[in-house]
Amino acid sequence: MEGINSVATCVMVETGSRHETPEINGVSHFLEHMVFKGTEKYPTTEDVNFIERMGGLQNAYTDVDVTNFHNKVMANDWKEALELNKEFALHPLLLQKHIDRERDVILEEMKRYNDENSLRIGEEFQMLLYKGTPLGMRVIGTEKSLRAATAKTLQDYRDRMYTPERIVVVVAGQLRENERSEVRKQTEEWFGRETEDGRRKTEDREQKPEKQLRSPIVDAWFGCAHHRQDRPGSVVITKKDAEQAHITLGVRTFARGSEDRFAWSVFNILFGVSFTSRLFKEIREKRGLCYTVRSGSENWDDVGNWSIYAGVATNKVEEAIKAILFEIQKAKEEGISEEEIAIAKKRILTMISFKTEDPEFMAEYYGQQELRHLPILTIDDYFRKITAVTKKDIDRLVRKYFVQNTLNLAVVWNKPKDNNIESLLKI
Repeated sequence: MEGINSVATCVMVETGSRHETPEINGVSHFLEHMVFKGTEKYPTTEDVNFIERMGGLQNAYTDVDVTNFHNKVMANDWKEALELNKEFALHPLLLQKHIDRERDVILEEMKRYNDENSLRIGEEFQMLLYKGTPLGMRVIGTEKSLRAATAKTLQDYRDRMYTPERIVVVVAGQLRENERSEVRKQTEEWFGRETEDGRRKTEDREQKPEKQLRSPIVDAWFGCAHHRQDRPGSVVITKKDAEQAHITLGVRTFARGSEDRFAWSVFNILFGVSFTSRLFKEIREKRGLCYTVRSGSENWDDVGNWSIYAGVATNKVEEAIKAILFEIQKAKEEGISEEEIAIAKKRILTMISFKTEDPEFMAEYYGQQELRHLPILTIDDYFRKITAVTKKDIDRLVRKYFVQNTLNLAVVWNKPKDNNIESLLKI
């Protein structure tokens, strides 16, 4: 990246909560925490934090199907930064005394999620859609599984999942020609070569089709079968101290590699992202029903969904749901205007252009594609895909995905379940 004085390094591992069983749920996230307690080369937390002492940024995250160790430093410090992420991924100490201490930290983190209803609602919606499968488990795990975790639990999981064919190493930023070849050489030396056929091992993760057909692997883990969803579903979580109702309403969509993702990105921007979106103008500005309203997608190798979140007054939940569904129905029946599409395209191209100035974004952008075995799209390729989206494309997808039998609703508020709310789920 010319004109950039920094370098970002990422070590991405294809592992997360959907690779776990209920007994070890949360182990991926636990393991991510533990690497910061020490590695073979950097045995203490103080040692590990040398990137920050150099003025750099370091962090990590765990998600449903990826764990990413990432940092950003000045360009001439790239090797030290990459080596630290190598240590995180391959050589954590995982001492039992540190695990016992960090378990309490994660349990406190869990309490924070439980108390923060705007975060809790997203988890509840996910569990509603994918109940009875690893996709329906929390990334952070359960109190029972966390208390049962030992050094052996984490080490066994790391040995099984942190293998070369599951790891992608990304370096982005100011790299001279000779440094690029050194990155490749150092990566092969530190991380090992890919397996012979270069494919990821997937036998440990169920492939879950959208219709939720019976899956022997999941049946073995959970003792239950999948059933096709043929009617709307809802879940209501009652928290007596909740001063606001949090709702998430959405539908099933597509896997992350679908060509539908480009047109849907344009639709999502115009429908539910920021001040110019339909939801903001109609639900907040015109009706005054909420402070926050937004839409977004979650997509994995085999399934996906799109949802709308809003935080509203408890006595306005029904009105808000009706208003949101009205906007969905209007989009389905009347389609989207050419003007809205043009504005949304411009917004996407501008936002991505801003992000491409950050090496961390570029590392994530390309690393995620490689990790998923998707065809690598350059930024210019992506821009061409977005530019090519038409009104016809979006209108077709809205009719395709806005269907009642995959409509789901999650609510966190201070009341018990209200059957009147579920009866509103009609499009």
